[in-house]
Amino acid sequence: MPAKKKSIASHSHAPHAMPDATDPQALGQWLDAARAHCSHNGTQLTEQRREVLELLLHRGGSAKAYDLQADMQTRHGRVAPTTVYRALDFLMEQRLVHKVDATNTYVVCTDAEHDHPSMMLVCTQCGEITEWHDDPQFNALSAQVAAYLPGFEARGLEIKGLCQRCGDKARAAG
Repeated sequence: MPAKKKSIASHSHAPHAMPDATDPQALGQWLDAARAHCSHNGTQLTEQRREVLELLLHRGGSAKAYDLQADMQTRHGRVAPTTVYRALDFLMEQRLVHKVDATNTYVVCTDAEHDHPSMMLVCTQCGEITEWHDDPQFNALSAQVAAYLPGFEARGLEIKGLCQRCGDKARAAG
């Protein structure tokens, strides 16, 4: 079965595909949907958490915590790293953000309503990160892992390789 990328969430409270961060209306609607998602879950998207999410979106949906801290410092002056990490921890708990360990990067989730394992395709050349949704494939792999190592519970998967653009460049050069 070919891999599929999913970018639309099914629940009305969930943010949908990442907005164009240069479009204030689209960005505002996306952030309002994130606020509604949190409210639906009985939590609150505070202004500080919202700002971290907004800054992440302004960076194309992917950034390191210290980049977000630098962005906040540009707006507010001195900002402690713990401020950003606490906001990111909350956003991960709400399934609005995933952490990609391979690059120590945080990425916006495009399907927050679906409690899915994080599966990330990471380009080792340009750093592009794509969230991949394919539950049957992940479930099959998880079953194989559990058979190999009983009791081990897979919760995420990161696959490193070359995105199409970087793969095309490598094939053309080589």
